Amino acid sequence: MANDEARELFTVPEAAKELGKPPMTLYRWIESSKLIAIRVGGILFVPKSEVERLKNKQATGGTPMA
Repeated sequence: MANDEARELFTVPEAAKELGKPPMTLYRWIESSKLIAIRVGGILFVPKSEVERLKNKQATGGTPMA
């Protein structure tokens, strides 16, 4: 997808890059239901709202999974 602002879904590696976390961390959060993900055609996608939620927690000094 060309325009990041228009994106509503990120692949797990893309979301991890946005959050500055290793992709494996996001996979663990998805597995433990701490992060919402959607499976489409066998690929996991993280909604933009989830990425923004975690960015906001990081910005306010909160732990991402508190």
